[in-house]
Amino acid sequence: MKTHANVETTLVRRTLRTVAILVGACVLFVGALSVLAVAVTSRAVGARADSKEAATEASPNAKKPLSI
Repeated sequence: MKTHANVETTLVRRTLRTVAILVGACVLFVGALSVLAVAVTSRAVGARADSKEAATEASPNAKKPLSI
């Protein structure tokens, strides 16, 4: 027969286990989204930087804009 204290201990353990699982799932989800965002952003910025370098290398004699 379970006592009142034993039932409370079991409930506390189940609650802490559930909280730990939910926090871990959130950490994994947010971490995966962060990695995806960094990968997409770095590819976009890297592509833009590469295209600027290619444009400057392709036309080294291009006129520079005049400053006022």
